[in-house]
Amino acid sequence: MPASYCFIAMHIVFSTRDRRTWLRDEMGKEMHSYLAGIIKNLGGKPIIVNGIPDHVHVLCLAPKDISLVEFMTKIKANSSKWFRDKHKLDFHWQDGYSAYSVSKSNLESVQKYIKIQEEHHLHTSTQQEFDALLQKHLDTEE
Repeated sequence: MPASYCFIAMHIVFSTRDRRTWLRDEMGKEMHSYLAGIIKNLGGKPIIVNGIPDHVHVLCLAPKDISLVEFMTKIKANSSKWFRDKHKLDFHWQDGYSAYSVSKSNLESVQKYIKIQEEHHLHTSTQQEFDALLQKHLDTEE
């Protein structure tokens, strides 16, 4: 095969430090757009970026030429620096993140889930959501 082909779809979730609610209204929309731009610049393809004031969800095709750790480090470092510079606030992301692989056949349902985050969190806390996502993926391991 003369060329490489990679389809690495990921659902990534990460929070603001101390789950501070920095990403309200326009600030959140700006951050979501900025995150999508970083993903593009790194060679990935953002499908949807959305969230609520204390965390974001990203569904993207990951770039094939950098590791997940490098990808996440660049996304979080560049976006937090941009936010601090733009808004003159002491913004930081939490240290960790969750990243889950997504099959091509499941992209649409994950995209819908990310799109309705505001509605979803009327009934589910951030911690409950994180716990449920983790448990769902732990339950599938043998």
